[in-house]
Amino acid sequence: MKRLKTILPFYIFNLKLMKHLFSILFSGAVCVCFSQQLDAAKKYSSYINEEDLKKNLTILASDEYLGRETGKQGQKMTAEFLTAYFKKLGCAFAPGMTAYEQHFEVIENTPGGTLSLTNVSLNFKTDFIYYACKSKTTIENLPVYSVEQLPLVEEKPCYVIHKLQSLEVRKEVSVLKKELPKHVKGIILVSKDYDTLYEYMEHYVTTKSMVLADEKKKEEFPILFIKESSLASLKKKSNGFLSGKGKVLKTSKPVFTLNAQLNTQEEKLTSSNVLAYIEGSDPALSKEVVIITAHYDHIGVDHGVVYNGADDDGTGTVALLELAEAFMEAKKNGQGPKRSILIMPVSGEEKGLLGSDYYSSHPVIPLENTVADLNIDMIGRNDIGHEKDTNYIYIIGSNMLSNDLHEANERMNAKYTQLKLDYKFNSLSDPNQFYYRSDHYNFAKHNIPVIFYFSGVHEDYHQPTDDVEKILFPKTEKVARLVFFTAWEIADASKRITLNR
Repeated sequence: MKRLKTILPFYIFNLKLMKHLFSILFSGAVCVCFSQQLDAAKKYSSYINEEDLKKNLTILASDEYLGRETGKQGQKMTAEFLTAYFKKLGCAFAPGMTAYEQHFEVIENTPGGTLSLTNVSLNFKTDFIYYACKSKTTIENLPVYSVEQLPLVEEKPCYVIHKLQSLEVRKEVSVLKKELPKHVKGIILVSKDYDTLYEYMEHYVTTKSMVLADEKKKEEFPILFIKESSLASLKKKSNGFLSGKGKVLKTSKPVFTLNAQLNTQEEKLTSSNVLAYIEGSDPALSKEVVIITAHYDHIGVDHGVVYNGADDDGTGTVALLELAEAFMEAKKNGQGPKRSILIMPVSGEEKGLLGSDYYSSHPVIPLENTVADLNIDMIGRNDIGHEKDTNYIYIIGSNMLSNDLHEANERMNAKYTQLKLDYKFNSLSDPNQFYYRSDHYNFAKHNIPVIFYFSGVHEDYHQPTDDVEKILFPKTEKVARLVFFTAWEIADASKRITLNR
C-alpha cells in the first residue's frame, strides 16, 4: 500500500501531462487543417488574374455584343458566351435544372402617350416627360393640388404640383415625397428651364422600360415634368400657382385636373440568368449555398451608338468567370469549401433589378439555405473621390444584416488583399441610395446577408465611353480576389454566419 501511494501521484501527474500533450497535438492538428484550407484558398485565388479578366472583357464589351441589352440580341449572345465558359470549366447545373439558363419573360414599354391639365393637351417630349412609371398607366380626372394646399383637402387620390427649383431632381423629389401623405399618387414638377432639363434627363426618360411579365402590377409613383410655358393659357385658372404670387393658396379647390395615358406600346421579350453550380465538399453542409452575383446586361444601342458597359457591369461579369474557375479548380483537386457556391450572372439589372428579382421569387435553391449574396457591380475604375488612389473599394450592406459577414470580409481583406474598405455609402440614408440600386438588394429584402462591392460612379457611367481601355485590371483582380476569399471563408466555416438580432 505504501508503494501504491508513492506511485499513484506520479501516475496521475503523467496522465494529466498526456492529456495536455494530446490536447496540444489535437488543437495543433485543427490549426494545421484550418491553415491548410486557408493556404488552399490562397493557392486557388491565383486563378483570378488580370490577363484573363482583360481577355474576356475585351470580348464582352466589344461592339459585337451590342451593349448587352436585356431581351435583345446582345444579351442572348452574352448568355451563350457565359454558358459555354461555365461548361468548359465543368460547372454543374444548379439543382433541379437541366441547363445553365433560368429564363424569364419581361414586358418592354415604350415611353410616350398623352397628357392634359384641365383642358390643355400636352405633347410628349416637347411639353412633358416622366419617369418612375414603367407600365401602362391610365390617369382619369384626378385633382391636382399645390403642395401647400394638402392640409386643406380630402384624403382622396390626387397629384401634387410644384415648381422645380434646380436640376438636382432626385434630391428634390426625395425631399418632396417625405412630406406627402399616402393619398398622393404622383408629382408634377413645372420647369421654367425645361429645355435644359430635357437635355439632362433625355436618356433616362426616353429609354424603353421593362417589368417582369409574371409579377403583379406594382403601384407606381409617376414623376411628371412639364414645360412652364406650355401652361401659359392656364395661368388665370391656376389659382395663383403659375402667376408668381408665391405660397398663398388657401383654397381646397384643385389647381388643375389631370388626365393621362402613359406607356401605350408594349412588347413581350425573354431574358435569362445564368447559373453555374459548384457543389460543396461536406455532404452535411453542401445544401447550403453562397451566391455570387453580377449583372451581365447593359443599356444596349442608343441612336446607333453602342454602350459597351465595360465597367458597368462588364468588370463584375468577367470577375464571376474567374471566381468560377478558381472554385472549380479547388473542387477538382478535392480541396473546395464545405458549402456550395452558386455563380450567377443576372440580366435585367439596368431595367430595375429584374433578373435578381425573378430569382428571389423563383429560387432554384431555397432561400432559407442561402447563406449570403456577394454582389459585384462596377469594380474597375476610380471615382472622383479616389482619383489618385486605386487601392480602395466601397463596401455596402455588409453589416446591415450580419456582423459575422462584415467581420469575415474585414478579416479576409486584412489577411490577403489590404484594400482600403470605404463605407461612405453603407447607409440607408445615403442620398444616392446605392444599397437599393443593385442586385444584392433582392436578397437583402428576404433577410439574406449581402455585400455590394462597388468602386463608385465615374464620368463614363452610362455613357458610350465606358470602354475596356479605361479599366484598371490590377484593381479588378484585387477586388475579385477579396470576393473569392470572403466567399471561401463563409462557405467553409463550420458554423453558418448568423443574422443580427
